[in-house]
Amino acid sequence: MAKSTATKTGSYLLALDNITVGWNGQPAFPRSRWTWRRGEQWAILGSNGSGKSLLALALCGKAPLLRGEIHYHLQADSHAPQSDVYPEQAIALLSPQIQREHAAAESSFYQSRWNSGINEGRRTVAQVLSQASVEERNPFEIGAYRGDPRLFRENRKRYSRWLGIEPLLQRKLAALSNGEQRKVFLVHTLLQSPRLLILDDPFGGLDRATRTRLKSTIHRLMRGGLPILVITNRPDELPLCATHLLLVRNHRIIAQGTKRAVLKHARARELASSSFSAPAARSSAKYRQIGQRAAPLIELEHVTARLCGKRILNDVNWTMRRGENWALLGPNGSGKTTLLSLIQGDNPQGYAVDIKLFGTQSSSTQTLWHLRRKIGWLSPELHLHHPPEWSCLEVVCSGYFNTVGLYDACNSRQRAEARNWLDRLGLGGFEKRLFGELSLGDQRMVLLARAAVKKPKLLVLDEPCQGLDASHRLAVLDTVDRLMEQTNANLIFVTHHAKEMPARVTHVLELKGGRVLQIKRRKGAGR
Repeated sequence: MAKSTATKTGSYLLALDNITVGWNGQPAFPRSRWTWRRGEQWAILGSNGSGKSLLALALCGKAPLLRGEIHYHLQADSHAPQSDVYPEQAIALLSPQIQREHAAAESSFYQSRWNSGINEGRRTVAQVLSQASVEERNPFEIGAYRGDPRLFRENRKRYSRWLGIEPLLQRKLAALSNGEQRKVFLVHTLLQSPRLLILDDPFGGLDRATRTRLKSTIHRLMRGGLPILVITNRPDELPLCATHLLLVRNHRIIAQGTKRAVLKHARARELASSSFSAPAARSSAKYRQIGQRAAPLIELEHVTARLCGKRILNDVNWTMRRGENWALLGPNGSGKTTLLSLIQGDNPQGYAVDIKLFGTQSSSTQTLWHLRRKIGWLSPELHLHHPPEWSCLEVVCSGYFNTVGLYDACNSRQRAEARNWLDRLGLGGFEKRLFGELSLGDQRMVLLARAAVKKPKLLVLDEPCQGLDASHRLAVLDTVDRLMEQTNANLIFVTHHAKEMPARVTHVLELKGGRVLQIKRRKGAGR
């Protein structure tokens, strides 16, 4: 069991004392020991599915211990009584899963971001942050502002400035991009004044400038004395101020010590970002044969879209032709996901703008649903709202109907094809497993199978590599290339890492501030 206990010296923040964590009825991290001493800043490094997030939940008292204890000494005053300190009070955890839960609580409706008139998701960012104030503070000293609203306002202003969310304060939370929501929830978490902050995959879904800003914020907080545990699968995301490192694999701690020493471990070198080398660009024979003479798949003429009164897309002109495969780039809030929502028919403004899909204007709901049958997609929003209680087979079969969850019966042929796609993507035997029980990497593969199951003419993949380690990113990129070959589909691929895109991408569309920044052929493609 986890417990809080005083120590004679008060020299450590927490200690794992011979613990074993329960996970899906099985033991994990057997007989683990680890001590976090005052003045140290730790990080956890490991691949997808290694158990990093499970260990974080155990530290927060949210995963059961089969044996051993976790000792806490999180009071600023080492002589203060510890009997009233509990992990859920002292420790704040922000992870992709917790972000999904917060966002789903704000609005359970998949298309709510584009439907500003519905009742769900009405709170602005400022209103969400206000709920981290005196009313929601911890009853113990840990999160209290001692009834001082001025101090709370000062901290809210400071953290908002550090993370650059001031322009978002009057916008609805449900209308923000995945990366923008990540920054908002981090400010919300900081306003709870934790004694220990755990950030699980904090950089996933963020553009380069925002990643740099977040690293600077983490550095400031660490230098200010806040203990922060950063959990990542990318060594290049380890904070400069981190002094020590836990290396985990297969739900075990395999190395611990100073960051410099542990990074020399063979497993750490395997995870190093330098080990990731995306496949070089190459054009498919289909593109070389068709070239610019091909018929358009997508045509946008002077497309402008607004969200909550703000212009998100501004006079966008773009044509995608049969045989072309496009990467869509741009910072958080640049309009990428809004553009995709118009193409996929999730955004009601799609009826009012000049967009043609496969040579047809989306003039009616019936026409739109007919066109959507030709598109397979994957996005952070789709992942966010997908029911964790559905089996993997049901998730893949939902791709036939473009639904979040399976509500229509599949025939035997469709189910057989869905099983076939799970087998092709290395998920044989997963059909009865629950989606929510899988690792992030396996969930992403299931959603890729869902996107491909109906053999679409167009694959729309919005950040499919988000949160994945180097081996899983390579697996996704290779899988996407194979999907394109096996389905004969064309591709729109969104990423925040320009070097991480499938080999068959031929063109790049980059947005900034809702406008087209550049359109170009990818170097090496089309030859």
